[in-house]
Amino acid sequence: MNIIYISSECFPFAKTGSLADVVSKLAKDIEKEGHNVKIFIPRYGSTDPTSYQIERLPTDFYVDFNGNDIPTSVYKGILPDSLAGIFFIESQYHFSNSKEIYLSEVQNEERFKFFSHACLKIISKLGFNPDIIHIFNSHTLEISYHKNTSLVLTLNNISDIKGSILKKTRDAINHCDLITTGSDGFKNELLSDTHKTGLEDVLINKRGRFCGILIPPDEDIYNPETDKSIAQNYSKSYFSIGKKKCKEDLLEFLNLENNLQIPLFSTISCFKYNKGIDVLIETLHQLADLNIQFVVVGKGEYTYEQELTKIGAKYKNIKVCIGYNYNFSKKVYAASDFFISTTRYNSTGLALLNAMKYGSIPIAYATGAVKEIVTDYNQNSEYGNGFTYTKLTKEDLMESIINALKLYKNKEKWPSLVKQAMSFDAIKLNSTGKYINCYKEILSLPANVYQ
Repeated sequence: MNIIYISSECFPFAKTGSLADVVSKLAKDIEKEGHNVKIFIPRYGSTDPTSYQIERLPTDFYVDFNGNDIPTSVYKGILPDSLAGIFFIESQYHFSNSKEIYLSEVQNEERFKFFSHACLKIISKLGFNPDIIHIFNSHTLEISYHKNTSLVLTLNNISDIKGSILKKTRDAINHCDLITTGSDGFKNELLSDTHKTGLEDVLINKRGRFCGILIPPDEDIYNPETDKSIAQNYSKSYFSIGKKKCKEDLLEFLNLENNLQIPLFSTISCFKYNKGIDVLIETLHQLADLNIQFVVVGKGEYTYEQELTKIGAKYKNIKVCIGYNYNFSKKVYAASDFFISTTRYNSTGLALLNAMKYGSIPIAYATGAVKEIVTDYNQNSEYGNGFTYTKLTKEDLMESIINALKLYKNKEKWPSLVKQAMSFDAIKLNSTGKYINCYKEILSLPANVYQ
């Protein structure tokens, strides 16, 4: 199959969240199964061609957009650890003049509308004849039609689906041949309109072509046995010394109390309401009184950044790191005893899967993908890999944390829990096989038939 992915992000070239990892992982895995995969993303000002060995194609393109011919350049590279080609759409006015991936809501709508038009133009000009065009989230909804090509839409981030984007999303769902999302749990929540998206009716109409597929972490990147960015490598069979060394390294780096007996909590998140940062902020004030240490990593809305910065300045056992670097995030995963998730909806669960891979025990609000990933630990049977809570409140989160801390003090049962978290079997997910089967199925059917 000839498949083109069109996305606003793709690791390692542009990343703000799980979308970049999903696109990269899926492209690599599908390509390794013998299919021809190409990826299109914008070339942001932060994408340095010399850093990623990407080259500008010698031909300039002009894209008819809003009645003007916009000069557009294309850069080409290879996705690391694969043969998948990646194409960067450059427009000085729309992308290259900013190092940020996302700007204001109004700016984003204009920029990514241009990006979608440019992709279709350049796909045609370069003579590509894809069997499938797979688009991701609200930023590529303008990819509405391509001759003799099946269209796939992945819904992960629903926070932007409002106003004009809601109408475009509904239209896209109607005319796409396949709708996917990051987990079966999140799919069911969208069908039941748990999150009040306004998409319930159109998704129900396309139920026969709507599937939730969990994508595992990329083990070329997230693997404590081979990761060069952490202080010491370790495995699920022998992790005690390695994790202690990683914890010691992070505590020293962040100038936190270098006491390995004090449990270390962490969260890595975008600071937005849909990520439950308001609940986390409430809880941090109470957690500061406990004999724990907490590392908060991420960036997002200015008011949340300010509130978290004040908390970090007030309490000596809480460190707030504004910004995001994926190598640093892996140091945090490796050092942490617990990883907190307060996300109001969790489509992919990738942050949790990454944390568990490094032996950080999840304490997560039970929504979407969390239900497929985290099994509550039972002290009697010693079965489970983490802790969940069913109400997104400070009280419920604190109750889960207190229960988790009791187990942390049990030196006999704690290693078993860490091992079970690290042993989550990604192979059984068969994510690649499921996607390939879905692709083949829609190619065998008449395109754009509503179900």
